[in-house]
Amino acid sequence: MRGGIAALAVTLGVTGLAVFGTAGAASAAPYYEYAPVTQSGYTDSKDPQATFDGASGQGMPIGGWTDAAGAVHKSRAYITFDLASFGSRKVSGATLYFREKNAADCSKRAIEIWRTKPIDANPSWFRSPVSMTKLDESLTPEYCPARFSSDVSAAVNDALATRQKKITIKIKVPDNLEGDVSYGRTVADPILSVKYNSLPVVDETHLFNGGRPCATKAPFPILGGFGNMLQAVGTDADAWDSLHHDFAVWPVDNPAARTEVGADYGRSGRVNTVNLPANVLVSGKTYAWQVRVSDGTDTSAWSKTCTFAYDNVAPATTPTVTSSNYPAGGEEWTPQGVPGEFTFSGGGDADVAGFEYTWGSIFGVPGCSYSGDAGQLECAADPFAGQGMVRATTPGGTAKVSLSPVGDGPQRLMVRSVDRAGNRSTGQAEYEVFVRGSEPQVTPVGTPEWGQQLTLKFAPRDGVVGVTSYEYQLNWGEARHVAAGPDGTATVSFLADNENGYTVAVRSHSANGFVSTQATWVHYFDPWPGVRSDVYQATGEPVGGVGVAGTFTFSRPAGWTAVKEYRYSVNGEAMITVPAGADGRATFTWTPTASGDTYFEVWAVRPDGTVSDYSNSYGFTVA
Repeated sequence: MRGGIAALAVTLGVTGLAVFGTAGAASAAPYYEYAPVTQSGYTDSKDPQATFDGASGQGMPIGGWTDAAGAVHKSRAYITFDLASFGSRKVSGATLYFREKNAADCSKRAIEIWRTKPIDANPSWFRSPVSMTKLDESLTPEYCPARFSSDVSAAVNDALATRQKKITIKIKVPDNLEGDVSYGRTVADPILSVKYNSLPVVDETHLFNGGRPCATKAPFPILGGFGNMLQAVGTDADAWDSLHHDFAVWPVDNPAARTEVGADYGRSGRVNTVNLPANVLVSGKTYAWQVRVSDGTDTSAWSKTCTFAYDNVAPATTPTVTSSNYPAGGEEWTPQGVPGEFTFSGGGDADVAGFEYTWGSIFGVPGCSYSGDAGQLECAADPFAGQGMVRATTPGGTAKVSLSPVGDGPQRLMVRSVDRAGNRSTGQAEYEVFVRGSEPQVTPVGTPEWGQQLTLKFAPRDGVVGVTSYEYQLNWGEARHVAAGPDGTATVSFLADNENGYTVAVRSHSANGFVSTQATWVHYFDPWPGVRSDVYQATGEPVGGVGVAGTFTFSRPAGWTAVKEYRYSVNGEAMITVPAGADGRATFTWTPTASGDTYFEVWAVRPDGTVSDYSNSYGFTVA
């Protein structure tokens, strides 16, 4: 044995089995990955029925070797690699690496690499896999012991092409030298490095234009303002790849007039977007488009063909608005508790398919949002399906709506014409009315107390009749509904456990379809103990009298879940302690001995003895 590991790679043999000293640095795109080893073992001619595991790290003998008794053995090494993860990838190279652990005579070397039928378990000498192809050899003795590399790309690609999930490699000494112990050696650390690129693919379930899904069959969507926006999702298993999308669009009656527009910096699983230049699409024509995706190394096939009609010309007609019961101009009040009946007209303009309306100002184009699962723009399939939209009875005709104002005082209804592509007219109609207040009344039943059930009563505003239900929100949460009784009132109850207090917004709903304006009830809980009395109330007026007993109740400060006791003083005198009950309250009777202004200073005490940061100064006047 001579020398050490070679410092330079040297190509040896017929097909390029190379001896090298150090491995090269990995690079990205294409990528490199080690194929998992599923079997590693060797055979022994002197024990032909036995199998021997080579995964211990001690190395595997190949060629001839002698045992302690002087008997000559012959061995061959077999390694199986798992290729399953590369089946969907494009493999552009594969290199087998291994090293000589030791050699009987460093002046001699004869090593062959073969591909065999794939195996699942270590073979024996008698039950070894059939050899298929000789892949490489090394017949020169430089750099001993050495590290080896061999290009086995053809074998790996052939295995993948025939849908084999494994490849087995045999390392041996040539048959004519296999019994010569001077050629024997031990090999170790077999590695199969695969150079690959995961192929980018167009996700054909995620093709969009103008916020609408790809259409391949008539009737094709008619797209307006966002019609020049094309979006597509490419997928790539290589997480760090930046994807490039090529979008191609052409008039269906002239496929030769094809325009391609690219979009860089796409991410796998997320939409990439192009906005076609202004001169590509002509209003009134029908277009088809496709997309393909590239990761810089490989490019997908073109996607299926999507088709759409393009119309970006807004209706020229501003609608007119009339009402049978809501007088215009704000000179008269609208009727109390009755919805407004409005008629919109397109004035006979056949480009007016319907109308958009709202109380107050109209901004943007409703019905579209970037809410898709891959970040795509999504628009309603029917431009008249959303809230505040109504289709005309005929193109250029009229539409009738029943509306309740959202506020009181001067209110302005705004209306725009809309065509079948969803384009809005530049001009908008304004219809102003003067509305009486209709918000319901909200009153607490009893005194709101932290940590206790809180009940609110809803009652109709004077003049609003036929109330059947109320719609309300707690702290601007989800809308809830409660039915009204025959008198039009309703109650709701909830545990008052939010130390920041409550905002309750409520509207009444009437049988005639009227929805009231919104009432808002707000209550905050104090950070000090609550104090209530049946006789000695803090009204500012003289109450009770000397010798007249009154009951006092102390309750928990906001946010407190447990109270041990309360401490209070009367007019700054000695502190008095009263225990709290299981509900956190303390109730006791107190009888004044003098008339005039009186105040209680009250603190709450937790079970651990900590005292509230704030006290309640509760003042009243004893008659």
